[in-house]
Amino acid sequence: MRSTATRARDGSTPAAVGLTILAGLLYVLGYALSKSLVANDGLTPLQVTFLRCAVVLVGGLGAAAWPGGRVTWRRLVRPEKAWEQRAAAAALVVSNALAVLAYALLPVTAASALGFTAPLMLTLLGGLLLRERVPLGRWLGTLLGFAGMLLIVRPGGEASMLGIAAAFGGALTYAVYQVMIRRLRDAATTLDTILQVALVGVVLLAALVAADWRPVSARAAALVLLVTAVQTAALASIAAALHRGEASRLAPWQFSGLLWAMALDALLLQVVPTLGGLVGGGFVIGGGVLAQIAGRPRTGGAA
Repeated sequence: MRSTATRARDGSTPAAVGLTILAGLLYVLGYALSKSLVANDGLTPLQVTFLRCAVVLVGGLGAAAWPGGRVTWRRLVRPEKAWEQRAAAAALVVSNALAVLAYALLPVTAASALGFTAPLMLTLLGGLLLRERVPLGRWLGTLLGFAGMLLIVRPGGEASMLGIAAAFGGALTYAVYQVMIRRLRDAATTLDTILQVALVGVVLLAALVAADWRPVSARAAALVLLVTAVQTAALASIAAALHRGEASRLAPWQFSGLLWAMALDALLLQVVPTLGGLVGGGFVIGGGVLAQIAGRPRTGGAA
């Protein structure tokens, strides 16, 4: 008979997949809005990241001052495994800043494509650092999703080298963040993750942003609040997913963000997906299903 823990883990897998897919949608939408802040409102990528963190931190401090709430000063200032939580938060802050820079320098689809190399890195790191068993089928699912990503975007041409480097750097640090959050799943809740990212982001970026501060118009301020809400929801979704499922198993589903990017292009820019893009979308979905099936315990036999 399978153990209670195994049954609970398997039962939570659909929820983890759904949260991962939702996070992909929210991240693509949030970074597209961030691109507007840089391109149209003159803010720097670091300033956009700092303002997002500052808004969340102010909200967290307000919640901590509210008696009887879930947020407490001790939870914010002295969390369990504080150094590990803040190292994970620093990785995400760096990833966010690099991603905003990449989206500012590259078309949204190209930045998305390069940024979605993170699932491949996550599969590798999940096996090496988390000791997760990564069966061949899961690797094949990840590679199939990566091939689908290339068919959708066909990156190349006259892309900015700085933008490409920023996209890959953001993908690597995002994969590192996810691995660290997976390791902290018994010590840090999703709320802890959000608060620590806000605190670390403000501390790390304050001096750099102050040295190159750009005026923030009323329109930009409203857009910052919207971006903060969308990206915080994305952060909460992926953190909750990693509390429920294995990092390497969820990795291929992150390619679904490219499908959301295609849908947004079609809806907002009337860009019809190509045949290659549609085939790539099928590869993305197939890769996620293959990775989900790979390594699943057989039913009806001995545990």
